[in-house]
Amino acid sequence: MRGEGGWLLRCYLATNSQSLIPSSQFPKEVFPLIQKMGSIWLFAAKTMLFFIHVGIFFVGQNIFYEETLFFYWGNYIVIILYTAYLYFLCRIYQAFRIGSLGVAEIILSWILCLIVTNILEYLMLSLIETKLLPVGGFLAVLAAQIIIAIPLIAIIDRLYYFFNPVQKAIIIYGSTGKARDFQSVIDNNKRKFEITRVISHEEEMEAILQSIDAADSVLFLDLDENIRSVLLEYCFLHNKRSYIMPRFSDIMINSAEIAWISDSPMYLPQIPEPDMGIRLVKRCMDIAISLIAILLLSWLMLITVIIIYMYDREPPIYKQQRVTKGGKHFTLYKFRSMRIDAEADGVPRLTSKDDQRITPIGRFIRKTRIDELPQLFNVLAGTMSLVGPRPERPEIAEQYEKIYPNFSLRTKVKAGVTGYAQIHGRYNTAPDEKLLLDIMYIERFSIWLDIRLLLQTLKVVFIPSSTEGVQGDATTALREK
Repeated sequence: MRGEGGWLLRCYLATNSQSLIPSSQFPKEVFPLIQKMGSIWLFAAKTMLFFIHVGIFFVGQNIFYEETLFFYWGNYIVIILYTAYLYFLCRIYQAFRIGSLGVAEIILSWILCLIVTNILEYLMLSLIETKLLPVGGFLAVLAAQIIIAIPLIAIIDRLYYFFNPVQKAIIIYGSTGKARDFQSVIDNNKRKFEITRVISHEEEMEAILQSIDAADSVLFLDLDENIRSVLLEYCFLHNKRSYIMPRFSDIMINSAEIAWISDSPMYLPQIPEPDMGIRLVKRCMDIAISLIAILLLSWLMLITVIIIYMYDREPPIYKQQRVTKGGKHFTLYKFRSMRIDAEADGVPRLTSKDDQRITPIGRFIRKTRIDELPQLFNVLAGTMSLVGPRPERPEIAEQYEKIYPNFSLRTKVKAGVTGYAQIHGRYNTAPDEKLLLDIMYIERFSIWLDIRLLLQTLKVVFIPSSTEGVQGDATTALREK
């Protein structure tokens, strides 16, 4: 395994453009001061960005909706509610995560926040006035907010990387497959990390420690727990920032309770079982939201049915067996996006990149998630929930469980239309990573978490890469070790 990571480093260096500010231009002793200045400036910049949009709305209300201005404290209450709506949505859509997310995703987050906040404020003011207010003024305010937001976010993002110069980082990996898969993560973080070495955990310990000494940050990928423990302790003692790809045991311990046996503290990991009251609230929420969504989107579903049928005169609804809570099978409904003979060979397979089985209409409805809408009827019938692990096909789930026995833990709860794996992962996310995301959801389950994930789903619809298929002729998302 010695030196196996070299191919990844060469691949990265060949495609890596010049960093905005090379880390070599900054002496190490200047880093803490620069980062402290950057933190203060970034907080001030994000606060300014936030209140500029609140101010634009208040000015717009005075110009376009003078009749909604209330006596003295009433106006303050309206602005306070608008501020609360916008702040809540900025946290949900991660609009403040400048430096962690790409500038395009931050802009998308802000646009979604502004649209939803303005809709909520419009409905509130219309209810107070007991009539629907003209929408022209709200559209003008929204347009002004977006026009100002885009350049401001771009400037703040640029300045963030001025105050936070690129970090020299190394990758220490346990499996070649994980290192290879992580290439896309590296490509998306070129402004944050300058990868100086990719090294196997089987290298000599002295060589690994020397690489850590020369780096600002260390990324650990799928390491043996004993080796990782030693290296993490070394990083901690030498003030090196560490990023760790979690293992299944990490997820379990992270949510474990502390139990005392005599005077010894012990971790007590367990998968919580929601009580009857919480399950009832979740089910009522599923029924209410799915029913409202079906009524509001019935026109879109009818149009989709007609277009799919007119394309090839074949049934527009696709039915497939999936696995849900307790390993039970159920019939999942989707709008058909593939040819009717897509699996004529009888081999169950996931969709691949540039899959020739997908129809032109199918590509559009998959990108926009319209093909998922019939699952609202699954939710209404109780075979699925709005939020939960994505249901796998029985044949594919069986293949995954042979390699990852813990994969069946995903069926501890009812399958869902959206969830951790659907929002933070992709269609082609490897099964072990999908398992980790789903276990995170199960461990942290709450009604509030379900509401957050439902709101975050709206953002994922606008991210095309989330529907990316598996590679080549692969039939599953399993990847080379």
